[in-house]
Amino acid sequence: MEKKISSVEQLVVNQPEGQALPNGITQDMIDAWKNRYGQAKIKLGEIPMNEERTQFLAVIGRVPCRKSMGEFEKWMDKDPNKSKEILINSCLLTCKEEVKADDFLFFAAFDFLSQLIPVGKATVKNL
Repeated sequence: MEKKISSVEQLVVNQPEGQALPNGITQDMIDAWKNRYGQAKIKLGEIPMNEERTQFLAVIGRVPCRKSMGEFEKWMDKDPNKSKEILINSCLLTCKEEVKADDFLFFAAFDFLSQLIPVGKATVKNL
C-alpha cells in the first residue's frame, strides 16, 4: 500500500544535485536559509515514501547546531521518540507536518537528518 501525499509535485526520484528545487521552494527561500544557518548547512534529501523505495519525497533540512544537538542528546536515553521529534522540529525545513503525520516518513526523515549530524574526528598520536 503506497503512502499518498497532498502534492504530487513534491515527488522526486533520483534528483541530481543542483537541479530544480521541490515545488513551492524558491531560490530566495534557500538563500534566506543559507544566510541564517550557513552556506554549507542547507541540504536536499530524498526520503522514501514506501518500503519498496519507488516514490521519494524531496525535503530540505539543515545541519543541526550545538543547541539542537544538546536538546536531542538530552532526551535520547530518557525518551527516544521525543529526541527524534526535537531533531525533526528544529532541522527539517520543509514538509514538516506531512512527515510528522506518517510513521514511515518520520523515520526516513530522522535518518536523513541523522546523516547531517556533524561529527569531528580527532587524530591521536603517541607521545
